Amino acid sequence: MLNFGLLLLTDIACAKNKEIPGLQVEGKLRTDEGGLNGAIIEVYEADSDELNQTATVDETGKFALQLAFQHDYYFVFKNRGCYSKKLLLNAVIPEKVLKRDPYFPPIKIIVTLFREMPEIDPSFSEKPVGKIFYSAELDNFDSESYFNDKQIREKIDEEVAATYQKKLEKAKTLEDSGNLAEAVSEYQTATSLKQDDDIVLKKIASLKEQIIKQEEKATQAEVAGKESMDKQLIAASPETADTADNALETQANQSASVQKTSGDTITNETKNLAEQTRPDSAETTAQTAEVEPKKMFEDSAQKVTGETEKQEAIAATENTKTQNTEQEKAQSSSIDGEEKSLAQASIQPLEKRSGSGILLISGLMLFALIVLLWFRRKAKQKDTAENE
Repeated sequence: MLNFGLLLLTDIACAKNKEIPGLQVEGKLRTDEGGLNGAIIEVYEADSDELNQTATVDETGKFALQLAFQHDYYFVFKNRGCYSKKLLLNAVIPEKVLKRDPYFPPIKIIVTLFREMPEIDPSFSEKPVGKIFYSAELDNFDSESYFNDKQIREKIDEEVAATYQKKLEKAKTLEDSGNLAEAVSEYQTATSLKQDDDIVLKKIASLKEQIIKQEEKATQAEVAGKESMDKQLIAASPETADTADNALETQANQSASVQKTSGDTITNETKNLAEQTRPDSAETTAQTAEVEPKKMFEDSAQKVTGETEKQEAIAATENTKTQNTEQEKAQSSSIDGEEKSLAQASIQPLEKRSGSGILLISGLMLFALIVLLWFRRKAKQKDTAENE
């Protein structure tokens, strides 16, 4: 039986199986630690890397394969959680040998797989560990080993030691720089490679205690900072209230000043409007005073002429009244036109202003104008009553 790495060759005189044509490969698959878990064997054509077949193993790890002659194969042995192992098989045999005797005894092999180690480069497992081939000298299949199990074990141990040292160095650098959490992570990765290093285990425990203390200090500092900020806010509250009061007082003073200025402006504009309309009022009064003496003279003359002319005076008076009425209507229309012109002239400049202050000024001026017109009308009505 061939044991890769330890090479064992069965008796060449092993009985040939003449009932099964082709080449038979039998053997057992095992691991260095633990049992099998999903173990399979994949057979590929060496020339094309095409999968030829996939075989499973039983609970004891035994397997059996049937292959055709005149092909070049390679096997890949796999088990979950283990490094794979690759084995070459050259089944090319001279034609004269096959014509003479095409039956060969089964090739029996034992394959050991090694448990995977974290952080280890698995590229070494991609190299073939050995080769099986036909030997004309033996007139049977022979083998050669490239790597035996001992050499593979030593290779894995070397990789583990190198990686373990790199992890410790990286963890120490992180620890010195103050990155304790990352340092703990690197130390823990190192322990997965070498679990019995008490120094590293104690280091991990020490760093975890330091991390806890740092977190407690950070929490205390955060609480203290929050309390200090609260005190500052409480202390600043009266000053903030005073500032707000001062701002409100200033705003009130500004509003009062604006209202006073608006009131003064309204008063001045009202006075100007009154002065502009006053000459018209004086003119109207003079006209009334001029008409009144004339009317008194006519009444005296009518009394002297006697009763015979009374009827004529009454008729003349009626005509005079009619004329006066028409004249008053004309004057009233003229006055109304003037009043409307004055109102429009007063409102137009105001319309150019904006805001609620302009509306207030316009309203007050219009009110003053209406009052003034009311007084003028009352004077006219009084004069008309006296004439009648």
